[in-house]
Amino acid sequence: MAVIIRLKELREKHPNTPSQRALGDYLGIAEGNYRKLENGHTKSITIETLDRLCKFFNCTTSDILEYVND
Repeated sequence: MAVIIRLKELREKHPNTPSQRALGDYLGIAEGNYRKLENGHTKSITIETLDRLCKFFNCTTSDILEYVND
């Protein structure tokens, strides 16, 4: 089982193309931690973070997370 985090695609499609630093600041996390999240190098994501990302990108969790069968 694998869950893919699609933040890079959402960030690049956003009208203002926010920086990783700006999104990290918005989420209240360090830029490096946001970068790890965006690149899929993290093991977990909090519900609060998902909620804030959904609000920022005006999307649902299924736009951010994708389940892929191994």
